[in-house]
Amino acid sequence: MIRCLIVDDEPYARKLLEEFISKTEELTLVASVKNALEARTILTKQKIDLIFLDIQMPELTGIDFLKSSSRIPLVVFTTAYADYALQGYEFDAVDYLLKPFDFNRFLKAVNKITERFQTKAPRLKTEVLPEKEYIFVKDGTSLVKIELKTILYIKGSREYVTFVTKTNKIMTLMSMKQLEKSLGDDFVRIHNSYIIRLGAVDSITKDEVIIHGETLPIGATYKKYLLQRL
Repeated sequence: MIRCLIVDDEPYARKLLEEFISKTEELTLVASVKNALEARTILTKQKIDLIFLDIQMPELTGIDFLKSSSRIPLVVFTTAYADYALQGYEFDAVDYLLKPFDFNRFLKAVNKITERFQTKAPRLKTEVLPEKEYIFVKDGTSLVKIELKTILYIKGSREYVTFVTKTNKIMTLMSMKQLEKSLGDDFVRIHNSYIIRLGAVDSITKDEVIIHGETLPIGATYKKYLLQRL
């Protein structure tokens, strides 16, 4: 997941971004601070991948903060003034959110963010070979082969996923969204935390899927799609 820092002197703006980030699977919030001086402290202590940065702030502006920083993560500027956004071009900002913005506009920025990280991210973590009947996933220092037909279901937890078979469980660093796009037609997402292999399903009730004696919940937003795939 992409580790985020919010820097904004307006309490309402911080609260709104915190809410939007909490709704977005790709992002996780590390800290939310009211000025650039606090942000500088966070950067020395925490790994930050992305900053949502207000430009016009007292004491130290967002632009001056970036100019004085030795290590700059990716930046999304948030500002109430379109003219200020022009000042940020030299920092190759991912996007500019002009206040007030809604969740749909925020999601457009998230799409740009994930595209930027996909171009930067090493591909060794998990290599998926969709034309074959297996995948390789990173387990510690090794790449482990998993045959797709042996997978019962996949459980996601934060930035990790666990592949569950009849005989084994393998955890690897990968997002559910990334994995969902890589699997074949026999796999379907039924919950924020679960992807199942349809061929492994024993039965389906109104709100649950039974696989190999285990009961998995069906999320309300995924129920219709699951029924369409049966």
